[in-house]
Amino acid sequence: MNALNLWQDRVQTYWREAGRYLKLIGNSGFLFTVYFLFIVGSYYYQQILEQLPEQFPTVELFTVVFLFIVTRSRVRTFVKQADVVFLLPYEGKMGDYFRSAIRYSFFVQSFILALCMLLLGPLFVLRIGTGGVFWSALAVLIIAKLWNVLSSWEEQRLQSKQERISHMLLRGLINAVLLYLLFSQAGFVYIGALIVLMFGLYALYWRKLGQTYSLKWDHLIQVEESMVMFFYRIANAFTDVPQLRNQVRERTYLSWLIPLLTGKNKSVYTFLMSRSFVRANDYLGIYVRLVLVSAFILYILPTGWIQIAVLLVFMHMVMMQLSTIWFHYDMNMWVDIYPSEPNGREKALTQLSLKLMAFAAVLQSAILFIFGDPIIASFGLAAGLVFAYLGSTSLIHKRKKQAV
Repeated sequence: MNALNLWQDRVQTYWREAGRYLKLIGNSGFLFTVYFLFIVGSYYYQQILEQLPEQFPTVELFTVVFLFIVTRSRVRTFVKQADVVFLLPYEGKMGDYFRSAIRYSFFVQSFILALCMLLLGPLFVLRIGTGGVFWSALAVLIIAKLWNVLSSWEEQRLQSKQERISHMLLRGLINAVLLYLLFSQAGFVYIGALIVLMFGLYALYWRKLGQTYSLKWDHLIQVEESMVMFFYRIANAFTDVPQLRNQVRERTYLSWLIPLLTGKNKSVYTFLMSRSFVRANDYLGIYVRLVLVSAFILYILPTGWIQIAVLLVFMHMVMMQLSTIWFHYDMNMWVDIYPSEPNGREKALTQLSLKLMAFAAVLQSAILFIFGDPIIASFGLAAGLVFAYLGSTSLIHKRKKQAV
């Protein structure tokens, strides 16, 4: 068995499948939304930076943002369930495979790190340093990412989840010290000494975990599946993803939401879709994140008509995400035999999406009322409610038919 050939085949297979979904996402109108937000963000970015107060915690902000990016360093292995049976006997010959996985993860995560650094570059240049300071900071971040990827890989050999979490917290503490020193422009000697200490700890402790413990294949498969499911959940917001496993969480603390969503309509599909929104997959989580991100952007944008445009863009994104609930029970044959009126499923989707989109419009307009111009807020509320009605009664059903 050639481990490198197996690795290349796994990577190519994954990206062929991912490419199909990325194409569908691009055709869904999402790219237009990204372009619009990019243009708006580019126009107002510099204005927002100029309005930041002198006491704005720039160093702390950079430390927190990059602490998450640097510390979270999971290794993509592309392993599968069957590997426990077929590859476990060849574990001793899989060195090239897992080294390729480490390199792949490091380069992909370094690219994301560099992209985030470039996006925050104007703030960095304005408040921390320019030219060589910026590129030196990026180089240190990439070195820190390398240490975290290597250490994270060795941690996957640990037996218990508590041990892995404790090691990750230790890395996070070390990263926090390094990042704070880096962004507060501490001397090169301090930063260099800490980096040497980090790699010394890796050589003397983390690397020895590989000599003490064997690979935990079940855990590697679990980590890989969680990464794949994360991508599928994103793709599922734009198109139906058959591979997405329906994950149900009890969430009893949110049971009070279900009567609010169903109202007086006690039809089968209204009840099912409402419960699915609250408890299944990540429908509720994505909805909440979209609404909060929209509210934050409306808060930081200068008062004007552009706020209404941004509100409508995020309303459209919420509608696209809600449209995927239609497919949630496609693989469950028992739902088809429930006693229900002929158009019960369409009516349930309309009712649920209307309530959720109307709430999103009201919440975003409230932000404009509190922090902006009441006139803009009034127009925003009217536009949002009109879009909620049109989106729930017409547009969401057109998207559903296009996905089919």
